[in-house]
Amino acid sequence: MVIAKEEFNHPTQASRVVLSVFQQTAGSSRTAVQGMLDEAGYLVTESWLGASKVVKTLGFFDSRESALAELQSRTQELVRQRFQPVPSAA
Repeated sequence: MVIAKEEFNHPTQASRVVLSVFQQTAGSSRTAVQGMLDEAGYLVTESWLGASKVVKTLGFFDSRESALAELQSRTQELVRQRFQPVPSAA
């Protein structure tokens, strides 16, 4: 389940970055992926959408607070790189 999502565009680059935090319950993995934890926690990802889609894992955290802190940290890094938040659709 997605608990947080933020999108960014760059003024001169044709790409969009989406930061997401997913809450995962233990034993909820549908497929066995080598290296992917199948325990309760929060997964933080960064997706780059352009000519192709690239998804990076920023970390897997035990607490919601730690995951949201990572999201905020990455948000600040993107803003320093001139990315601008995309207003969320109401």
